[in-house]
Amino acid sequence: MTNEEVLEIAVAMGEIFNDGNEGTAQRLVAEGFVDYEAPEGAPTGPDAYANTARWMRGVWKDARWEIVDAFASGDKATLRVVFSGTHVGEFMGIAPTNKRVEVQHIHIYRIADGKVHEHWAVRDDIELARQLGAWDRPKVGAPVAAA
Repeated sequence: MTNEEVLEIAVAMGEIFNDGNEGTAQRLVAEGFVDYEAPEGAPTGPDAYANTARWMRGVWKDARWEIVDAFASGDKATLRVVFSGTHVGEFMGIAPTNKRVEVQHIHIYRIADGKVHEHWAVRDDIELARQLGAWDRPKVGAPVAAA
């Protein structure tokens, strides 16, 4: 596959989360797909990825993953996205706050034979927790406690 084809498939994965298009999961996610962002032992494959998207769309009203940067090389595509949404369901042990958040993610997809086989992600969960009021960022220049 060309870099352009790999990138096109990675970008299309956004339809699953942004639009709730579970058909895209069935079309683009390989049966043996592994999501390394999911908890250990989580189900794999297209149905599992669609279920994750459905759950996220239930936790975050008006959830959007906007692509800011994207590139592909070989069988991998990398997307830097800004996630935004309003917190209406429990997430990472945090009860709904109805607060609107906006945080960055980086997603990497491995694509072969027109299907996504693996996914890795890095999310700014500390910034997310700060925006939800679950964590206070130390002030710049504040004294550090002695060890």
